[in-house]
Amino acid sequence: MKKISLLVIVLMLIVAGFYAGRMTAPAPRYEPSQTQIDDPLDAAFEGFLQAQRDTLALYKTHSNFDDPLARAEAYRGLLYTIVGSIKAGALMSHDYPRTMRGVDWTSKAGLDNPDNNYFFALLDDEGSYRLTGKRGNTTQLIFQLVIGVPGVGNAGSSTNVSVLYADEMEMDDDGNFEIIVSPERPEGVANWMKNAPGAESLLVRFTHSDWEKERLDPLYIERLDSEKVPPIPLTELDMIGGFERASKSMYDRTASWIAIADRMWSLVPNNTIFNMRATPGGLVGQYSAFGNFKLEPDETMLIEFGDTGAPYMGIQLGNRWFVSMDYENHTSTLNMNQLGCREDESRCYALISLEDPGVANWLDPAGHDEGLIFMRWQGLDSPPTEADQPSTRVLNPEELAAFIENLPKVSPEERWERIQVRRKAVHERFGG
Repeated sequence: MKKISLLVIVLMLIVAGFYAGRMTAPAPRYEPSQTQIDDPLDAAFEGFLQAQRDTLALYKTHSNFDDPLARAEAYRGLLYTIVGSIKAGALMSHDYPRTMRGVDWTSKAGLDNPDNNYFFALLDDEGSYRLTGKRGNTTQLIFQLVIGVPGVGNAGSSTNVSVLYADEMEMDDDGNFEIIVSPERPEGVANWMKNAPGAESLLVRFTHSDWEKERLDPLYIERLDSEKVPPIPLTELDMIGGFERASKSMYDRTASWIAIADRMWSLVPNNTIFNMRATPGGLVGQYSAFGNFKLEPDETMLIEFGDTGAPYMGIQLGNRWFVSMDYENHTSTLNMNQLGCREDESRCYALISLEDPGVANWLDPAGHDEGLIFMRWQGLDSPPTEADQPSTRVLNPEELAAFIENLPKVSPEERWERIQVRRKAVHERFGG
């Protein structure tokens, strides 16, 4: 009996060690495949195809891949990362950059915030650039220059070189602005971001709280220190480099996001949320809290948190692959403008359940009985208090009925109308 008990303990330690290692080990990184193809361009393209198969294997070897919905979303996730990696890796130029929409319905990645319009440009860390645009009426506008490409190689998720907030910038009366990105600050320049060794990705966030009304204007970027001539015609070496960058981006980012998702899933018990804390490597004044949910059909997860007064606050659901859930056709995300707190107190609430509870602040998991929860606060002037922290509990049907008894009700017809407003706003905001 003692031998059996000892064997059980050893097996438990092995299993615990396996999962601990899985959740703490660094994400795997892309290694180019070796081919027998003599033509370098053909070999680069074959490597790009093999990178797609290798990226799919990251999903297929995961324990979550046996769920039918997760399997389908893994294949869609592969398409997302193929599209994003082609656009940002194979087609983007450091010398002739453009402000590309970094995440949209064709290229979701990294548990993208549905309240953000993300733009992205690749820069040379020795180069000088001018970015021009118009402020628009979004809740926030933030520029962030980071090391490398987030999630690729050893760049991490976002290691800042420079950060610039719209409320720190000089603009004309119509909101037009100009930003210079360069190693040294030119004389007389009001809006400047320092370029430095390792810097490569310029990230721009337009944060929308009112989806129906807040809009943005296009951004334009140009390099100032290059020869004033059109780019030379495309070469085979250009395309070889593009395929290699796309392959690395596709594999590394997928590995990074899955590793982060695993940590979010394992570091807190099911149906709980970690305390909000300053986002590491992220934006100054941004706090975040993460958690997860795993619910039975008759269970509801109640999330309560304080109204911090932050200029922006949002809560969203994500799948186990670290991809945002369908926020066009489901209320899988809500921000402070959409939530609203109870009038009688400064606490806010949201409910996660598989079926519509018939009240306003329902986070619809879009068919998932398990997933990730991510909360963000941007622009806080001071650290959050204990009363601001999120708390959670799981309600049975009787407890749910008691909780929502005095809350305003939302009928199925009203829910459908709200979804149509939401869907139209997303299409208008992102276009295409």
